[in-house]
Amino acid sequence: MAEKTAGRVRPGAMAFVLLTVALSWSIWIATWLATGQPTEFHGQGAMTAAIYAGSFGPGVAAAILSAISRPGSLKEWLRGFTRLRCGWRAYAAALMPFPLALLLLTIALGYAPRPEGLHGMAPILLYLTVFPVSIFNGVATAIMGAGPLGEEGGWRGYLLPRLLEQGGEVRASLIIGIVWALWHLPIMAMFADWRSGVPFIAYLPLYTLGVIGLSFVMSRVWLIGRGSLIPCIWLHGLVNAVGGIAFDRNLWASRWPQEAGTFHFAIAAALTAAFLFWAGRSKRHC
Repeated sequence: MAEKTAGRVRPGAMAFVLLTVALSWSIWIATWLATGQPTEFHGQGAMTAAIYAGSFGPGVAAAILSAISRPGSLKEWLRGFTRLRCGWRAYAAALMPFPLALLLLTIALGYAPRPEGLHGMAPILLYLTVFPVSIFNGVATAIMGAGPLGEEGGWRGYLLPRLLEQGGEVRASLIIGIVWALWHLPIMAMFADWRSGVPFIAYLPLYTLGVIGLSFVMSRVWLIGRGSLIPCIWLHGLVNAVGGIAFDRNLWASRWPQEAGTFHFAIAAALTAAFLFWAGRSKRHC
């Protein structure tokens, strides 16, 4: 839907979702067809570049729609990328609970470092990579990775405030989580290595649960940071940095099957979201 503001159309949530999907999917699918429909993207230079380029779809869509909206909308949208002073609580919420939840679940669920995966390193280093080193790895991933920079201006910078105008935080986070997860659908379906070899039919619902949980976490961080995208970008970089490490059967020995790692990742996201909601409610009642 779109609404009229001062004689001009203000594009809404649906316009953003449709434009984002059109931009990203056209790049991914066209390149996949042009490169012979590969089943893995690692080692495929053109496909990797296309995934990177398509990951900017949400941000590009947000920039376009902000530019054609009411005067000042583009400047207001860009301000989210520069609002460094948003309070220490926003950075703490972004950087501490999620990797800590991953670490505690790793221990509680019996994941143990595989000696062959460590290449001679001490096992403690793998635990430290999950937490707290992932906090600092998240900086590099946020700067270099397409996901944090390319996506957050869309999901949190554009879509979230518009959905919050229409309803509450829970509704907005749930909608974004579903859209965010399904936006990955072509990559998820085309590349087995992207989903760590887990069958698509099992991976899709588990991955969607995890992304919905992360959406609740991201919404809380955005609200705590009063609309700043910087903690969200950092958190997104952290998630990307630790996503290939946590519960990976090549690095951790456990009794759990491969697909369980995706579910355990979703549990960590849900626990983090629950903690942030509880902390926010406790603060309001103080």
